[in-house]
Amino acid sequence: MTRATVRIEIDYAGIGRLARGDQLRADLERRAGRVAAAAKAAAPEMTTGQIEVTAETRTGRDRVRGVVTARHPGVVYAEAKHRFLGRSLDAAG
Repeated sequence: MTRATVRIEIDYAGIGRLARGDQLRADLERRAGRVAAAAKAAAPEMTTGQIEVTAETRTGRDRVRGVVTARHPGVVYAEAKHRFLGRSLDAAG
């Protein structure tokens, strides 16, 4: 039986460029937008005001991130009771 030797070299700088690149940013913007739209549609009625849901991307030191934020004084209670944010994650695809 013959053994083969495989050597793998990882281009860490290239991986970093991909993780901070425009293609990934566009993909995350699209996905975060879909999650935000689903969360807005599923957000419960509040007795005062409305839950504000926003989506954005941020470039950190190592990679681009998609962030969906819900703002309202009662949003923690609303999420605990209705799980409108957690259920909206499936919309990211």
